[in-house]
Amino acid sequence: MIAITDLSFAMDPVGSYGFVILITAVLAVVLIGIAPDRSRIDSGKLKILVLLRLLVFVAIVMCMLRPTIIYSEKTRQPAEMIVLADGSKSMSVTDGPGGQSRWEWLVSSVERAKDAANALRQSGDFTFAAWMFDKQTHSVSGTDANPLPFKNLEDSLTSEETAIGAAIDDAVRASAGKNLAGLLLLSDGSQHAYPPRDLPPQSVARRLADLGIPVWSITFGDQRSGSQSRDASVVGLVAAETVYQKNSLEIAGRIKLDGLADRECVVKLLAETDSGVMQEVARQTVRAGNRGEEIPVRLPWVPDSVGERKLVLAVELQEGEIVQSNNELSTFVNVLDGGLRVFYLEGTPRVEQRFLRRALALSPDIQVDFQWINSDRRREWPMDLERQLASEYSVFLLGDIDSEALRAKDIQTITAKVRAGAGIGMLGGFHSFNAGGWGSTALAPALPFEPDRLARQSFDQPIREDLHLRGPIKMIPDPRFGAISILKFGGNDQQSLQAWQSLPPFEGANQLGRLVPTTKPLAATENGQPILVARDYGEGRVLAFAADSTWRWVMADHAEEHRRFWRQMILWLAKKDDSESGKVWLRLSQRRASPGTAIQCDAGVTSTRDEIHVDMAMDGILTSPSKKVRPIRIAKDGEAFTGTLGELVEPGDWKLKVSAHGTDGGEIGTKEARFTIYRQDLELANPIANVELMRQLADATANAGGGVRAPEDISDIFRAIAEKPAEFVIEKQESFTPWDSGPLLFIVLSLMSFEWFLRKKWGLV
Repeated sequence: MIAITDLSFAMDPVGSYGFVILITAVLAVVLIGIAPDRSRIDSGKLKILVLLRLLVFVAIVMCMLRPTIIYSEKTRQPAEMIVLADGSKSMSVTDGPGGQSRWEWLVSSVERAKDAANALRQSGDFTFAAWMFDKQTHSVSGTDANPLPFKNLEDSLTSEETAIGAAIDDAVRASAGKNLAGLLLLSDGSQHAYPPRDLPPQSVARRLADLGIPVWSITFGDQRSGSQSRDASVVGLVAAETVYQKNSLEIAGRIKLDGLADRECVVKLLAETDSGVMQEVARQTVRAGNRGEEIPVRLPWVPDSVGERKLVLAVELQEGEIVQSNNELSTFVNVLDGGLRVFYLEGTPRVEQRFLRRALALSPDIQVDFQWINSDRRREWPMDLERQLASEYSVFLLGDIDSEALRAKDIQTITAKVRAGAGIGMLGGFHSFNAGGWGSTALAPALPFEPDRLARQSFDQPIREDLHLRGPIKMIPDPRFGAISILKFGGNDQQSLQAWQSLPPFEGANQLGRLVPTTKPLAATENGQPILVARDYGEGRVLAFAADSTWRWVMADHAEEHRRFWRQMILWLAKKDDSESGKVWLRLSQRRASPGTAIQCDAGVTSTRDEIHVDMAMDGILTSPSKKVRPIRIAKDGEAFTGTLGELVEPGDWKLKVSAHGTDGGEIGTKEARFTIYRQDLELANPIANVELMRQLADATANAGGGVRAPEDISDIFRAIAEKPAEFVIEKQESFTPWDSGPLLFIVLSLMSFEWFLRKKWGLV
């Protein structure tokens, strides 16, 4: 029904009223003083012409006064009542009256209020907007007989999430522009939602309070309920990111057994095979206690092939379990070729060895086995290393260790391994090289310097200064060997030279003595003393590095150069410098994350020799568990590339593939890595009815009439609204300006044209 009220009239004259009066007077003079020729027409025709002119002048004056008619239009509209019913999986918990589920309790409560709802709708002043929600909000179409038909929707209950805040927001937005009588929320109050559907319900309720819209909350469920009666879950999984082939990896986990007191449960470790099949590799039986405490488990796994492998720690499903999604956790492990292992022997616990080991630990493909042979316990020398040397090592490192610390048999074994293809690096120290008597051992034929028995350093004598170079010592790469990977710090020789010049000097170094003819002096001091030399021995490689203070590079903010130097040295000794060049690498910040978590990825190309990888680009392709593919932006960050993987919502195994290519478009290589987005069953993991949240939502709108109600009060809510209906009226102010309209212009032009027509007809023009 529409009613027009508050009719008013206003004028807005052009210029001022005085100006309009002046124009009116002028028009009056014109009308009286310049009349039609009376001698040529009779009085009747004269009156007609004067009347037409008068009407034109009046219309002009009215336009100058600019009159406006203002009136208010009021329209009475029905109000809308929003009813939101929680259809999430937590509503299937059976803690209602008489063993009912929460959803059955909700439906029966709404059905009892059907008559009151019908009466409210039939009054003509109200309509209903029914919604069912879980993670999303779903409209429920009512009928004339039943405006709230929730009864047949039990099969729609899902195990997704409960987004109460987002559901209220969706329903209110759908009713935008309508008068809202209020919102009835029927739920257990459990808000379980991942981004972006995790809108806090309290903030939406406060917004409704500001709009004067009441919220009535009715809670279904027992707030004292615990989790489901029986549940076996894996709550923790820890595994190293990398493991070497044929090495044993221990998988640590934590198992929680609720409602299973004194029961035995089997925990299994599943590993992915080359063909992608998950195969059981270990199992352990655990017994639940009386308090449901977490039980630690440790299961071993020995990978027999190289590559990325998925591991799953699972506890067998127990009878009566409702939640099954928490019975397992998974992760991914990179299985590396076990050939690149380093055996590092050190006689003195120096600062250098700590920084060296830390630098090599940053390379996941290098395994360092460290052995300290204490020079203060020389009574126990020589040490027996037969067991350690039985392992397959690619590189041996000898720190500041005297040759007397090892058995002659073990030195012969090391020498034989070097001759067969292993690498050995000797590092600077007071008992290194000839000072440690190595020229008199079985290793002598492999040394890059000539043996000198007179250069021996005794433990009970002062340090011989003639065997050492005083610092500071700057190491300068020999340009003849600039292509060797050990010395590469940049994309080209100029960048490498600049990097070496920026490094701080060493505190000192060993005198290597006379080099054998086949030795290559890779780097020397500024006055030409060799400090880094190398040679081949049989199928292996030998290197002598006279300095022992590269740790000063790290202290001077050159940690990256320090890491690259030692990594490249190990790779060169292991003859993997060529194979490493052009190898694409990829690292993920997480291999297991919850939905909505952003995962950082870092990638790059190992470029120890080739300069073509300096100017390159990298692309990423992300594949979801449902095989949907989308590109990922991988941006350059220094010498590496970085990117962020977002919008990770779908649970399951994801795959990231990065491709490196040069500026000419040619592909350098690719690398793939997988990670898991896990989804816990939030709905049933802890399905306690959140009465407090429901109270907060209602109390936020108390000033608007909202409040907490019981399930049996739904009819009373509808009747109270019907008994005291608000005046839901839309008032709209309208205005009409006749002077600024087409009809008025048409009238003026018509009058003027008709007046001219008559004068023409009567022979006046």
